[in-house]
Amino acid sequence: MSFLRFAWKLFVMAGVFGVGYVIGREHSFEEEEQWNRDEKNSGSECKKETEGASEVDFEFEDEEAVSVSLVGSFNDWSKSANPMKKEDGIWKCTLNLLPGKYEYQFVVNDTDWKADPKTDTVKNKYEGVNSVIEIK
Repeated sequence: MSFLRFAWKLFVMAGVFGVGYVIGREHSFEEEEQWNRDEKNSGSECKKETEGASEVDFEFEDEEAVSVSLVGSFNDWSKSANPMKKEDGIWKCTLNLLPGKYEYQFVVNDTDWKADPKTDTVKNKYEGVNSVIEIK
């Protein structure tokens, strides 16, 4: 009997949490899905204009990759911020970066995080390495 009481309490708490989550959302699920679709279909270039910044070209070679994204300290490690485009078999992206030191990686097929083999690296907190670039 006590197990049933425990199970009932657990069920009620899960329901309350679920309702609270849905009510507490700032935007509806439909709005969020629409924003994601709009972002994917916007056709925005990888290149973004920033005043006082230098143009930096990033390239990554992986013949088997279906998609590659550039992630790093310059875009809060966002996989959706800078998708790369494949040109002549090489994944490319140009960013305008302000002077400073940045860490970055390439995300291949949305799952594999890889350092740039052409640059220096530093250890990261996940026991891996990040590529490093310094803009002067």
